[in-house]
Amino acid sequence: MQAPGTNTATTDASMGGAAPAAGNQDMLDKGVAAGTKHFGHATNASTTEKISDGIRTGFKKMTGKDVPIADKQ
Repeated sequence: MQAPGTNTATTDASMGGAAPAAGNQDMLDKGVAAGTKHFGHATNASTTEKISDGIRTGFKKMTGKDVPIADKQ
């Protein structure tokens, strides 16, 4: 149970959990963050970015095309 007056986003981030969504995340980053959270894994923005970059690289190798979601870096 959460103590009254505490912020869950700050608490999660300080405990190694998911940090609040950064303003420079694109839709793929947000989807990766939502997916990892859904399956019970807490990732920070850096890890989410690495995963989405890997997805972009794999997609390009498989299809020869860029992911249709622009990367905000």
